[in-house]
Amino acid sequence: MSEFAAELRARVDDVDAELGLMREAFDDHAIEVLSGRLENLLRIADRHGIDVRYAADAPADEVA
Repeated sequence: MSEFAAELRARVDDVDAELGLMREAFDDHAIEVLSGRLENLLRIADRHGIDVRYAADAPADEVA
């Protein structure tokens, strides 16, 4: 896996986790900001043909 793909996956995971926390905290502003950030990351991944959505227990080097 390329360093770019690994970094992109890590950023998506980080934003996803933070988004979950903000949803639990009912922080509407943070949810809106993080949702936009996540959409941008997913758009970048799609543009480069990188699948960033995979099972958390799957080894990253086995994901296409």
